[in-house]
Amino acid sequence: MGFRLHVATTYNVQWGNAVGFNHKVQEFHGLLDTCGCEYTGNDFDVDFEVLKQDWRHVIDKLKRLDTLPDNEAGEIEMRVKDLNCTTEEVVDKMERLLNMGEPGSDYLHLSFF
Repeated sequence: MGFRLHVATTYNVQWGNAVGFNHKVQEFHGLLDTCGCEYTGNDFDVDFEVLKQDWRHVIDKLKRLDTLPDNEAGEIEMRVKDLNCTTEEVVDKMERLLNMGEPGSDYLHLSFF
């Protein structure tokens, strides 16, 4: 229990409920990297920001894995397995984080703690 990924709901920094990815910092960053998503910081940073547009791109890519080239889809599927989740679970969690993020911001501020 604990050390889950959280999203900032306002930049006054109030944290929304955690949705999972427990202790999977580098694995989660690996999924973002594989899907071509840029974020602030490095793959080991527990506190980072992602453009909502890029976050949506990852969600869309996960939803249409069957239309991607086999090598790209296979690499993404490996990253999803590293998170100990199904693709559907990752999409669900990412959509919940997107919806919980600060409405007036173009960025999601995320943190593992």
